Amino acid sequence: MKATVLFLSYNNFDEAAVTVDSLMKQSWRDAEIVLSDDASTEDHAGLIYAAAERLRTHFKNVRVNINETNMGTVAHMNKLFKQIDSGCIIFCSPGDAFPHEDTLANIVKRFERGGELVLTGQRTDIYPDRKKTRPGAVVGLALKLCPKLLMNYMIRKHNLISSCCTAYTTKLFEQYGYLDEDYRLLDDFPFIISLLQRNVRIGWTDEVFLEHSIGGGVSTGSAIHPVILEDLLTMLRKLRDNPAGLSRRTLRSINSRLK
Repeated sequence: MKATVLFLSYNNFDEAAVTVDSLMKQSWRDAEIVLSDDASTEDHAGLIYAAAERLRTHFKNVRVNINETNMGTVAHMNKLFKQIDSGCIIFCSPGDAFPHEDTLANIVKRFERGGELVLTGQRTDIYPDRKKTRPGAVVGLALKLCPKLLMNYMIRKHNLISSCCTAYTTKLFEQYGYLDEDYRLLDDFPFIISLLQRNVRIGWTDEVFLEHSIGGGVSTGSAIHPVILEDLLTMLRKLRDNPAGLSRRTLRSINSRLK
């Protein structure tokens, strides 16, 4: 199976050294690496092209995309998805690190063995004073035994399946379409919920995809970014209008939050 690593950045490529270092250690060297910046206001182009040159000493296929205007995470990802012919797609961002040399190889092998269109696993969140690996294996058990129950829980509480530790295949988009561009920054939560509503099987592995640096980004800070908040409200409105697979309890929760 072909593999593509989408290395996405916006105003933070100066944090990318640890990510590039971890890519240079990967045993899987046939992967395509795409460094893509969403029109950062800070001029990091020199850093991006220098990283690409370094990565070309390890990987055969490395390319750079720098958007002329800021598209937002969802449209940015869709643009890149449509440029990939086949295989699986794995994500990273500046400050992230693949935890060991066989991480990419293990993800690809798990796809080949399981045959799923989408695969999720764990990440290790790195805080200034601690580390925490999440989500727990109970998520994998729920995906196997009671995915609709998990879906309803996530809608009422919070997302448990993050794009930083989830990989997609191009066949997934061929069969179910791309991300919904009614959202701007929230690329994972609405898409995963829509897949679970349509009974798409999401595979689970206990592989730690990334060590994920927790800082002040739009999804990791102490306060919810206003665009993320609007995206969440959009998701709730769409679920209210299309309640497939939702329990009465979940619908009551949605209606209460939309008042």
